[in-house]
Amino acid sequence: MQPIEVLWITLFLMFGAIGLVRGFLRELGVTTTVFVAMYIISQWLEKREIMNMMLGKAAQVAPAPFSALMAEDPKRDLIRCAFYILFMAFMVFISYHGETLTFGGTAPGGLAGAFLSLMVGLLNGYLIVGTIWYYLDKYNYPTKLLGLYQGELSPLAQTLRSFLLFNLIPSNLIEPVLIFFILFLIIMRVIR
Repeated sequence: MQPIEVLWITLFLMFGAIGLVRGFLRELGVTTTVFVAMYIISQWLEKREIMNMMLGKAAQVAPAPFSALMAEDPKRDLIRCAFYILFMAFMVFISYHGETLTFGGTAPGGLAGAFLSLMVGLLNGYLIVGTIWYYLDKYNYPTKLLGLYQGELSPLAQTLRSFLLFNLIPSNLIEPVLIFFILFLIIMRVIR
């Protein structure tokens, strides 16, 4: 199994390639959706402990399997982590599939347009893959229950982990920062 930083860098570069193909005006729509998804996860789903509420309700309906799940930390962490990752994947799928949120205007041609497309694609990769990595790390890599765990992080992985968006922003500033970026992108979408 490859170290997590190899997977992260590979996916990050793949999003850069996707950005080159789609163009930065379409990719900015994905960026907006990703910021909204990050806001929903960090401020609504996580803070309001939606997952605990869902597991609690499930334990009332089917007490045996779910009450055992509530007591076991590794399995509960795997469920929580999977919930946040699947929500992010769902939002990303929506933002790339079908009619997408596209910013207006004319994209510059040549190297300038390619550069902008690459940069916005890389930004999307950083946000999407970085958020997934953040939740894997936050829940102590619960994928080890599935045999998908590498063990200790290398020094490079530890350095990269410290640059994930949710690790860079102090926890009391996450909400205003995400709202700022969402509003900024919406305003840029409306202004032509």
